[in-house]
This record gives sequence, C-alpha cells and structure tokens, in this order.
Amino acid sequence: MEETTPLLGRQLAAPSRSTVLLLSLVIFSLSCFSSVSSVPLNRLLEHRLCRQYGAHHARLSFFDERVCKADVVQSQLAHINGILDTLEAVVGLLVAFPYGALSDKVGRKPVILLSIAGFALGSAWTALILARDQATIQTILLAPAFFLIGGGRHVTYSTVFSAVSDVTTEKTRASAFVTISLGSFMGGVVGPVVSSGLMQVTSPWLPYLMSFAMVLLGAALLMLVPETLPPRKKNPQDDYDDDDDDDDTSILFSYLTRLRASLSMLRKPELALVLVAFLAPVPMSTAANQFFVQYVSKRFFWSMADAGYLQSVRGAVNVVLLLVVLPCLGNSKALLSRASSSSSPAAKDRYLAQLSAVALTLGCLLMAGESMPLVVAGFVVNTLGNGLAPLCRSLAAHLVAAHEQAGLQTLIAIVEASSSLFAGPALASALSAGMRRGGVWMGLPYFGLAAFLFFVTLPLLVPMRTRPRRKLKSGGGIIEP
Repeated sequence: MEETTPLLGRQLAAPSRSTVLLLSLVIFSLSCFSSVSSVPLNRLLEHRLCRQYGAHHARLSFFDERVCKADVVQSQLAHINGILDTLEAVVGLLVAFPYGALSDKVGRKPVILLSIAGFALGSAWTALILARDQATIQTILLAPAFFLIGGGRHVTYSTVFSAVSDVTTEKTRASAFVTISLGSFMGGVVGPVVSSGLMQVTSPWLPYLMSFAMVLLGAALLMLVPETLPPRKKNPQDDYDDDDDDDDTSILFSYLTRLRASLSMLRKPELALVLVAFLAPVPMSTAANQFFVQYVSKRFFWSMADAGYLQSVRGAVNVVLLLVVLPCLGNSKALLSRASSSSSPAAKDRYLAQLSAVALTLGCLLMAGESMPLVVAGFVVNTLGNGLAPLCRSLAAHLVAAHEQAGLQTLIAIVEASSSLFAGPALASALSAGMRRGGVWMGLPYFGLAAFLFFVTLPLLVPMRTRPRRKLKSGGGIIEP
C-alpha cells in the first residue's frame, strides 16, 4: 500500500469529513469578513485622504469619487495599505512559531479563536479611527498590533491546516486542503457582491460594519469543531523538553527547541525548493484583491463599488478551478503519462503546480495591459493559477513525516509572512512610479510582479524525490524503507 498519492481524486473518511467541512465553513466566514470589508475600507480610507488633501472637498459625497483619483491621494492610499500589510507580516513573523508551539500544547481551537478575536479588535480599531475626524489617519497603522492576539491571518491558516493534518491521512490530506481552500474562495465570491451592491445604494459604512457579523459566525462555527489535537500527541522533538511541561519559566526554551527542530526540515533540499514557491501566493493575493480594485479604479476611472465586482469574478473562477479545471487536468491522459514517468507519487501535484505558476505569471503580464478587456482576461488567466498554494502545500506534505506536519505548516506561514514584508510597499511604490510616468507604465506593478513570480516558482522545475513509500507487512505493521 502506498502512503502518498497525488492531489486529485481522493475521498475523505467519514470521521474526518465533518470536521474538515466545519473548518471550511469557518474559513468561509473569515473570508467573507475580509472580502466584505475590503472594498468599503478602501473607499473610506480614500474619502478620508480626499478630505486631508483637499479641504474644499471636505463635504464630498461618498458617491462622487472623481476628485479622489488624484495621484497624490492614490499614492498615499497605496502606501497606507502597503504599510498595513507589512506591519501585519512583522507581527506574524514574531508570533508565528510561538502560536504554532502553543497549538501543539493546548490545541488548535484556542489559537484559532484568539486569531478571530484579533481580527475583530483590529477592525474595530480601524472603524474607530475612521469615524473620528479628529484622529489622524496614521493612527490606523496601529491596527496590526491587535494581531498579536492570535497571530493574524497566516497563523490562522497554518493552524487550520494543522488541524486538518490531525484528522486526515496521507491519502486524504490534499483533498481536505482543497476543501479548506474552496471555503476561502467561496467567501471571495459572496463577499464582494454583497459589499459592492450595498456601496452602490448606501454608505460604505454599512457593509464594513456588517462584516463583523461574519466574525461572530466564524467563532460560533468554531465552537462546533471538535478539538483535533490528540490528548497525548507527542512529537519526537518533545523529548528535548519533557521537563519543561511543568515549568512555565522554561517555555521560551521549549519554543526555541521546537523552532530548531522545525527549521531542521530545511536540510531537505526538495522541501527548501518547494518552500521558495510559497513566496508567490501572498504578493499575488495582495495584487489581485484590494490593490487591484484601486488599480482598476484609478487607471480606468471605475468606481470602487464597480471594481469590487471583479473580485466576485475571481472567486467564481477559483471555484471552477478547484471543482472542474484541476480534476479534469488530473484525469487527462497526457498528464497521467507525464506523471507516470516519475518515480514520485506526487508527480501530478508537481506538474499541476508548474502549470499554475505559468498561469499566474502570464496573467500578471496581461493585467498590465492598457485596455480593460485585456486586464480582465489577464485577471481570469491569473486566477487559474491560484491552485499553486494548495498544490505546493500538498507537495510539501509528501516530503516530511507525519509527525512533522504541524511544523511544516508553521514554516509555510513564516515564508508567506516574509513575502508580506515587501509585497505591499513594493506594489505601492511601483504604482506611484507608474502614475508619474503614465501610459503603459501604469502597469508597472504587474510587470514587476510577473518577473518576481517567474523567479520564485522556477525551483518547481527542479526534479525532486518525495519520501520513500511505506509498505505493509503481512501482519499489518509498517515496514520502513
């Protein structure tokens, strides 16, 4: 019996299916929270900056955005969003491993619940600053500090994927990862439609405040999820800190020991190559979400509410990608013949990841185009590459042992948070430079991102071997190769 199989065509066992489904609904709720609040927040920030840079427009209606498209306003808006992303990434890097170790000690649910609380408090602070005219707009940059509670989105996702790893086997894990991703993408379909529709008939404040309901829904759904961490689950690295369990003063040493054990996985060249590809999803997600709405609104003079509908197109394409495109590619004869030429049982996942990287890069080049049809076409092509993250996650899972899965998810979260450090500021700087030059240079953020995606996904072309297969003895035990 093979321990590992390719990504597609797996079925979850009944005991874990309900847990994975509930976790997917939690992610759906948090995705709705993010997508419902994203465009209204952009518009509220833009309006506030309009008042700051043009006092004679202080009474400007939310429905008249034309004066807000001045280069100085858009440049400042892009930089504020970029700094917010960077600060969130810094917080994520500081607390990613401590929260990962904490989830191994007290369970996954408490850490996810803390993350949800951090989201709610950060958004509440943002609302407070935007509602108070006397508060300077720069104080909104304190919002990421609330992500010290729970660690932010990267810790949330890594903990959810660790929970999924707890209740799935090697044969069902990738299918479960896809289910979680599907929950996130469905939130990306529903959220923008709701927020953009409401923004066209009322103030952006209504959808922004409504997003808090999705946080509460996510917390309520999480209460229904059974704790996935087995009571006596123990990793080999725990042997180094058995005495620390009853000594609170040694918890820092425990964390450092666990961190050292997790980082030791980087000694595997194949895993290190796959982890490089995780530098791609966060910058691409940033460029295709809130930043893309601003880009379209500025370059083509669309209202943010209208541009927000494009986010639903992205969400719908993501759903089609996971439910139709990837399964069809997975069952294609050409792909099967290519995968069979490799000794790796994960060859199909790797080949699909390569195709996803091509779609991401090509889509970025088209998104830099000067016509709206070309940009939309690039947006769709780019979205077809969104399978890169779950495919690489599945591929990485093949490269480590079962007891290393939680540590792997923490490493992935750290890599993704690292890419967030520069993604927002780099895109903002590129947009500012493009606005100064005008013309085709307006697409500079996406030209630069295409080059970045090409280089960080290039390691996926390097041949790699997954962990050797395990075989069953006649008595039912496992023979290690």
